[in-house]
Parts: sequence; C-alpha cells; structure tokens
Amino acid sequence: MRPNIILIQPKIGDMDMFLDNPAPPLGLLCSATLLCGKMDIRIVDQRTEPDWRASLAAALDEKTAAVGITCMVGGIIVNAIEAAREVRRLTKAPIVWGGPAPSVMPEGLVSHELVDYLVEGEGEAAFSALALALASGTEPGPIPGVWWNKDGKTGGLPQGEPLDLGKLPMVPYHLVDMRKYMQSYLGEPMLYYQSSRGCPNKCSYCYNTVSSKARWRALSPERVIKELKELKERYGFSLVYFLDDNFFTDHKRAFHIFSGLKELGLGSVMQGVGTETLERMSDSDMDFLEAAGLRRISVGIDSGCDRVRSQVINKHGDMRHVRAQLARFRGRKTIFSCPMMIGLPTETPAEMRETMDFAIEILGMGRNFRMPQLLIYTPCPGTELFSKAEAAGARFPSRLEDWISYEVSFSHMHEDQPQYKDRLERISFLSKFLDRKMNDYRSNSTVVKGVYNILKLIAWARLRTGFLHPLPEMTLYKFLNGSGPKS
Repeated sequence: MRPNIILIQPKIGDMDMFLDNPAPPLGLLCSATLLCGKMDIRIVDQRTEPDWRASLAAALDEKTAAVGITCMVGGIIVNAIEAAREVRRLTKAPIVWGGPAPSVMPEGLVSHELVDYLVEGEGEAAFSALALALASGTEPGPIPGVWWNKDGKTGGLPQGEPLDLGKLPMVPYHLVDMRKYMQSYLGEPMLYYQSSRGCPNKCSYCYNTVSSKARWRALSPERVIKELKELKERYGFSLVYFLDDNFFTDHKRAFHIFSGLKELGLGSVMQGVGTETLERMSDSDMDFLEAAGLRRISVGIDSGCDRVRSQVINKHGDMRHVRAQLARFRGRKTIFSCPMMIGLPTETPAEMRETMDFAIEILGMGRNFRMPQLLIYTPCPGTELFSKAEAAGARFPSRLEDWISYEVSFSHMHEDQPQYKDRLERISFLSKFLDRKMNDYRSNSTVVKGVYNILKLIAWARLRTGFLHPLPEMTLYKFLNGSGPKS
C-alpha cells in the first residue's frame, strides 16, 4: 500500500446561492499535480459531502503521511478550523495549511495550534517536496515556501521564484468526480481552467502582486488546446471558464488559443481584463472573439472615481477613458461584467456615490452589461494598499480566527465610523441584486429565482432613494444562502 495524502476543501463562508454547483477545488488539485503516481491522493470536500467527517475518517489510515487544508480569509476559516480539529482528533498525521490566507501571512499563522506545516505561495513544488519527505519518515529539510511549527518553535523559508507552468503536468481533474463541479452558464456546462498565472499590472490592492510578484507566466497555446481537447472528450463540457489573472497579456497567444477553441467548438468565459486590454482590441478583433465563442469577459473597473483610481488603487485610465472603452461594446453578443469596489482607504462618501452612480450607469449601457456587486474593499496583507493603511494606523488581525469576518460583504476599514460601516454593508448587499446574473447562471431553484427577482425590484428602489433601513431582505437572503447551492 502506497502512502497517501488527504486534502480537505472547506465550505466557503459566503456561499453563492445563484450557482447550481460549486467550483472544482482547483487549488487542491494543483497542489497534488506533482504527487500523482507517487502517492495516493484522497480529497474530502465539505461543500459536496454532507457527512464529510465520515468521509475523512474513511480516507485516513496508517499510511496517511499528512492532511492538507486550503484556506482563504473570511468565513471559510471557521470550517477549515473545524476540519483541522477533526483531523487532530482522528490521527497524529501532520496538518499542512495552504492557500491564499497562509500565503500572505505565513509567519503570523504558522504558530497556530492546529498548524504543523504551512505552504506559502504556489504549492505544486513546495507541497510535493514536503509530502514526499513526510511519507518517507524523514524530517523535512529546508524547503522554499514551507514553514513549520514544532515543540513551540516555528520557522521556515519564504516562497521561491514563481513556477514555470510549462514544466508542470496537467492539473489532475480525475482526482474528483467532475460531475459535482460542472456549473452551467447561459445553459451550457462549463469547466474551470487556468492557462496562465500572474499579471504585469501593479494595482495597489491586488493579491497577485504578492502571490506572483507581478510576473505573468503562461502555458503555450498548443498545450492549452491539447489539454482542453482531452478534457472535453473526458467531461463533455461546451464552455471553458478561464481563471487567468490577465489572459490577454500576450495578444498573439490569446488569439491563437481562440482559434483552437473555435476548432474544438468550445465557448469561453474570461475572468479578468483591464480597460487597457479593451483599448488594444479593434472591432474586428471582437468580431473574431465572438465568432470563436466568447460569452463573457470580466472588466476590472474597480472604482468610478478618478482620484481613487489614480491615487489609491493605481488603475489605468481616467473615467473618460473607461466610458469610451465600454461604450464601444454596446449591443455586442458578449456579456461585459464590471465588478467594482467601495470602502477603499481615503474614499469619501461623495466618491463612493460616484462609484455607485457609475455602477448604475453601466447597467444602463445595454443588456450585455453586468455589475455583479459593489464589493467592499478587503485588505490583503503584503499589498501596497495594505501597507499604506497599516502605516496610517489601521490595525489588522494577528490570529487566524480574527480573519474570519474579512469577507467582501463586510467593512474592515471603518470600525471607528459605525454608521458609515453599516451603510457600506447595506449598499454592498443590495448591489447583489441589480443585474441579470440570475438569467445567466440559471439556478435550478425556482424559489431562489423568485426571491431574486423580488429583491431586484426592491434593491433598485432602495439604492435610488437611499432608503436602507430596515433591511429584512438581508435576513431572508442569509436564510436561503445557508441552505441553498454551494460555491
């Protein structure tokens, strides 16, 4: 019997009731990439397994070398800690934490009582080296990106250089039942896939500047097409959701991939681009992308205020530029989704109102425009904006448990202004219901659809009039969200 590794995907704190299935645990699958064939990989997903404790107990045995847990900041931490306590109760195997939360604050979190090891940054190489050492029964030596906690002492090494994606095997989707993770978008089954990592832009709030050190790395277009052909034959999807941080960094590569997608008969959804990307696209470029099946593209607008864009978050282009670029794509088949933020450091109520007004303006540009939510700025350790806020006197958590409340629907920068904090959170909640996302995702629940459409009418009226109290809709949403589909 080969040694094995157990990987746990905790339940997300703020689940998305609009989706029919959760996203695949790609972080865990990536961490197992170099271990396949060397160790048995067993994945326990709290989101898809009602009795995950029984699944965990069944997966553990005397050959378990370690148990890995992935974690972001926010409510997921509650479920991650619960999983770690259950692991501790059932086995003496070391617990290894990874994911965004441990990666941005390794020195602070490695001392937690439920952490034996912590992997900072990209996990493929670091986690593989650690797991193989633990499986052999030897004490792991110094490994870049691995931190340890033993006998009351902690230590470790910072992450190494960003990985060369071309040297990694294909992500092992086969480790999970992909039928549980196939979401539908515009009525078509959709697979999550990442063809590149990193982004050369240096937005002051972005986790990417920490995780990838603002360096863009990509698989060759030939490999992307080859893998997607194989995955399509295996799983039968018709849409690819590209999780790339900035897919169009290399224009020629991007269009090569789209040519391949067209030949494969695959449509696509793009996670993130900036207005500078749109600026480089001609009308004929967009004609080609639409002919090649581009269904949606997410454009990082982030703020509707010129001062905030230029002086706070370091975004490209002023609002005149942003409006001009978006206006070019009115009436297109492609959906343009424009996420935005409020509650940024130094942002005034009047500047927040500018962003709110621009969000509503976007939705008036045409039926192919979306504004999914006004997210509340959540500070990410290691970023430029986090450091500036800390230098200005902001205080941030030092314990894992204290990061639980750091969700994008809650304000963390205005604790000394409770009325403003409350207003931010009410506006962010209501903004969930402004656009047509329900028709895009086609949730299987008729109850959820009905509630969404009612809340949509109420949200528009409330945000236009400023009538935010009382807000019983929030209680209803939380009830449905806690018992609805998982994300």
